[in-house]
Amino acid sequence: MTLTGIGGVGKTRLAFRVARELRRAFPDGVCLVELASLKDPALLPPTLIDALGIPEPSARPSMTAVCDHLRERRMLLLLDNCEHLVEAAADLADQVLRAAPDVRILATSRQALRIAGEHVYPVPPLPAPDPEDPPEPGTATQYPSVALFAERSVAVVPGFALTPDNEAAVIRLCHRLEGIPLAIELASVRLRVLAVDELANRLDDRFQLLREGSRNLPERHQTLQALIDWSHNLCSPAEQALWARASVFAGGFGMDALERVCTDDTLPTHAVIDTVAGLLDKSIFIREEQGKYVRFRMLETIRTYGQARLAESGDEPALMRRHRDWCLRLVETVDEEWGGDKQQDWASRLELEHANLRRALDYCLSRPGEARVALRMAAVPWFWMAMGYVTEGKLWLDRALALDQEPSRERAWALATASYITMTQGDEPTATALAEEARSLAARLGDRAALAYATHVLALCHCLRAGLAEADLPGAVPLFAEALQRYADAEVPAAYPNFARIELASVHILLGEADKAAEVVDDLFRRCQAAGERWQLSYALWERGFLKLIRGEVDAAESDLCEALRIKRSFHDTLGLALVLEVLAWTTVAKGEAERAATLLGGTAALWKTIGAPLVGSTHMIARREQFEKAAREKIGKAAFDAAFGRGRALTAEETLALALRERVQPAPETQPPAPALSRREREVADLVSEGMSNKEIAARLVISPRTAEGHVEKILTKLGFATRTQIASWVVQQQADRT
Repeated sequence: MTLTGIGGVGKTRLAFRVARELRRAFPDGVCLVELASLKDPALLPPTLIDALGIPEPSARPSMTAVCDHLRERRMLLLLDNCEHLVEAAADLADQVLRAAPDVRILATSRQALRIAGEHVYPVPPLPAPDPEDPPEPGTATQYPSVALFAERSVAVVPGFALTPDNEAAVIRLCHRLEGIPLAIELASVRLRVLAVDELANRLDDRFQLLREGSRNLPERHQTLQALIDWSHNLCSPAEQALWARASVFAGGFGMDALERVCTDDTLPTHAVIDTVAGLLDKSIFIREEQGKYVRFRMLETIRTYGQARLAESGDEPALMRRHRDWCLRLVETVDEEWGGDKQQDWASRLELEHANLRRALDYCLSRPGEARVALRMAAVPWFWMAMGYVTEGKLWLDRALALDQEPSRERAWALATASYITMTQGDEPTATALAEEARSLAARLGDRAALAYATHVLALCHCLRAGLAEADLPGAVPLFAEALQRYADAEVPAAYPNFARIELASVHILLGEADKAAEVVDDLFRRCQAAGERWQLSYALWERGFLKLIRGEVDAAESDLCEALRIKRSFHDTLGLALVLEVLAWTTVAKGEAERAATLLGGTAALWKTIGAPLVGSTHMIARREQFEKAAREKIGKAAFDAAFGRGRALTAEETLALALRERVQPAPETQPPAPALSRREREVADLVSEGMSNKEIAARLVISPRTAEGHVEKILTKLGFATRTQIASWVVQQQADRT
């Protein structure tokens, strides 16, 4: 079903409410896919993969992974804001519905998707009373538009109430606004400075002017245009400028981003905080807390208006370039500091700025002469590999490499990263060709850092080739040694040589050279701990646990491997997670827990199926897996092993992880999926709801706007599958009881 209608009519809010009401009808849950910030249709499948929580597929096409994941599921997909990607959204919906007969799709769009089986539901504005035929005195709030206006007005003017004195003006106002929710919300903000009668009269004047100047617009579009124009005119010049300039951001933005991208002599940095506060007061910006970051966003209708004003000003090209430059600086800073103690913060920050990074890359690839900057951005491997976006990373790299084929350091580095990603996808011949091209180009350019990186990646290609062909693992060792020396000479950021050390240690382990492997791992472990690095430390713990398993120190091996898993939980490193789970399953066999090991082996096999290349194609690792599988099967018998293995294959990645860490897992009833975890702020709001507080009281307690408080309550209701605040309160009480 597609909910259609003009911007601001409430399609998204209605879709959220429907999803919340129907949640119990879908045992596998409801998945929200927000599309407003996407511009490139090719990114729609990876975005759906991320929303569904599917481990990043390395070898298979994204839509194949999506369809395989959904095929046996009974769930609801909510595709929000499809209108600018209508063809791609239609194609995706069609493929999903053909592959997964028990999946249902609810979409919001300003136009229908026009595919077979689509039901189109035009979302009408809220009913509004007719001033020429008003309702009985005191009953106007039976009309949803009047009720919404009254509710929003109380949030703006404490103590506001619908009275016999103002009821006629409110009815006239809601009728004038044609029941459009966004228009009502924008108008109610004006009650800070105007009485209801004054507000209604001024709206009459504005609508008359608009109709005289915009006769080609549909009437309801005229109404919304007038309200947004009026909101814009009531902003200060600084607020108008920031509204327009902030429209270059996608998804959301922080204060530091506004200060770097949107300031100049007319809007100096020191004025940004007060300007943001003004836009929050006027409901142009919406404040959100995400982790430890405070961020802001605009409704898509409001952002689009700002974008139009920016284009009219002639400043759009400069602002888009400044936005791109800010994203470039962010990526380059992350590259420099990834191997240090801020790594987890940088990982979280990259996740938050994902939509902005996409917009910056799209800018580079759609402007002549800018593709080289895209190469610089896309060549930094950490976001793609540590956060589980290898398919998207390869997409950007392929496009940038095709557009800029001139010899350059950026191209050499991008070729090496493309090789690295291609190798994780199981395409060793292409990966080797890319690595050799990168090495040749870096040598011609005399670029020592790029040559070190290309040599490192080529060494890894030799490992994979060795795994597939049972040959030349020893040949990778001198290449790794050469790469490490070149890294040292070129003073490359520590994360790069540390990854080479991880891979070199793995080669020594597979060659049976435990002492050499231990020497490399111990060195890597010391370096990571000294720097405060976490992601590569998890690989060092994996290898240390592997070595302890080889030596028969199974309890110590399990300890290191579990610590590695706890670290990986903070990232989205699907490949690394699978490697650690694999060795932990072997360790569990060695400990004599054959049934539990069989379940872990099944869960890990499901993860490898998603990745597409079991154990990265290494016959050495596959042989070890078969050895431990055989031992477990012999211990408990084929029937028991197969049953446990099957149970493991049915687990999600998170459930397999919980089993591996010996965490208590309480499966939800089949009729209701487990509720997603609430954020810290949502938990605070839920606690205050349980105390009987209204949205206004919650806003005052937490020093946030009533609208933000309402948004948190809506999200809590949606996440928990509830319809009333009473259910939230009961849930909080139950949670407190469970903790005691």
